[in-house]
Amino acid sequence: MTTAEPYYKVDHLFLLVGENPLPNYIAAKMLLKKGGTIYLVHSTDTASKADCIGRMLEPINVIPISLGRNEANSCCIRDKIQSPIKEVLKKHPGHTFGLNYTGGTKAMSVHGYRALFEVSGVQNPRFSYLDARSLQMLIDRDNDSPNPEPVTFKLLLQEIFDLHELHLTQDPVTYQELLETAPELAELHPELAKLHTDINLAIAWRWWCDNILKPAVKVLKKKQNKPLEWEWKSDKKIEQATVALTPDVAIRKLDESLQEYIKQPEDGKPIIEAFKKHNYKLVEELVEFYKALWIPEYVPHIERIIKVLRDKEYLGESEIEVSLKQFAEKGKFDKSKYACQWLDGLWLEHYVLSQVQEVSKKNPGLIHDSGMTFKVEDAKKEKFEFDVAFTKDYQLFALSCTTDATKPLCKSKLFEAYIRTRQLGGEQARVALVCCYNDPKQLEAELKVETEIEKEDPKIAVFGCKELDNLQVHIKGWIEDNNRYYAP
Repeated sequence: MTTAEPYYKVDHLFLLVGENPLPNYIAAKMLLKKGGTIYLVHSTDTASKADCIGRMLEPINVIPISLGRNEANSCCIRDKIQSPIKEVLKKHPGHTFGLNYTGGTKAMSVHGYRALFEVSGVQNPRFSYLDARSLQMLIDRDNDSPNPEPVTFKLLLQEIFDLHELHLTQDPVTYQELLETAPELAELHPELAKLHTDINLAIAWRWWCDNILKPAVKVLKKKQNKPLEWEWKSDKKIEQATVALTPDVAIRKLDESLQEYIKQPEDGKPIIEAFKKHNYKLVEELVEFYKALWIPEYVPHIERIIKVLRDKEYLGESEIEVSLKQFAEKGKFDKSKYACQWLDGLWLEHYVLSQVQEVSKKNPGLIHDSGMTFKVEDAKKEKFEFDVAFTKDYQLFALSCTTDATKPLCKSKLFEAYIRTRQLGGEQARVALVCCYNDPKQLEAELKVETEIEKEDPKIAVFGCKELDNLQVHIKGWIEDNNRYYAP
């Protein structure tokens, strides 16, 4: 016994192709009868999008319909849509037709709707729209409100990237792979997250990473027509490097530099003459250099993280400086630079992904797919990265991560993540920033004002240092707020 297909499915479905192909892809999967035909109505500017959708829909029969530069021309749109309909009706007068007007321009929607509605011989055409607010497919009804139908189609993250013809320059990491490649480090994520709920510690450790770790493992280089940039030293040099964990080492290194300097006074002159030069400017520089090496009030906070690393036996009890090679080996990193990246903040991405996975385990079916470190390159060779992302059915959720606690940088990362996420996931997409800023609600509110998003809309969320300790609760709440806010 065959099961009757839902009333809203049709034999021939017209899709208006816009800049985001995701709604078209969902509509094709949901609204077309088995063995039916998709018609992709596109302009010159969206021809590549139509080609991509067609490839993704194989082996479904797909026919592209090009409007050229006439995407606002009512006569062209009418003729292009009605011509194939008339040809089909000659052979199959009982076939059904539909139009999904989620994509395309406003002119394409209006004139496409009229073209299908007015063509002779079409019985009860189906018009539909994928609503970003309710996350439902709205099926139009004569003289009545649209009939909402749930969209249960589930998208993988890889499918979303493929729809936009984005190339992953590095395979994303799943949480299972994370556990398999570095199992010992998994126990450190929650420990560091708990410590970073203290804004003072977060600032101190960020300072250590920028001023102590980075100069030890990176070098400033100038590329042609570009400003100075930090680049990784060779892995061999990083393995040979040691990084100060306490002020003692910094003082010792300063002393060594000073001793080396005064061994060779100029032309045999007294040492004091070397310092008198330029009104004792060198002495001032040395004092500033010492202040930059260690800020005294940061020391107790840095030592709290060092204690965790020692308690977990990543560092010896008596060490005042760490061998990066030793830390890399104990953490099972393939390269020493990966160990540096982890200390510098990559641990937060690992932690966020683990929290997403905890939500998924405790709430089966809530999260469909997840991963981290999506390094992406578009057709223009422009590169960007998604830190952590997951899908709920076909809806994209992206989380940008930073251990920074300063408002300008946090706001910049959130805005960039918002733009990229909207480009990929459309109006349905949601974005969050996980950071160490101590007033996340203020940051969230500011960006909502700038992007004209309603105050209560969970389209944008910010989780600060106070939320880090139990992040999974806040992530789950964010997903549920999304469901409540957009409930029909």
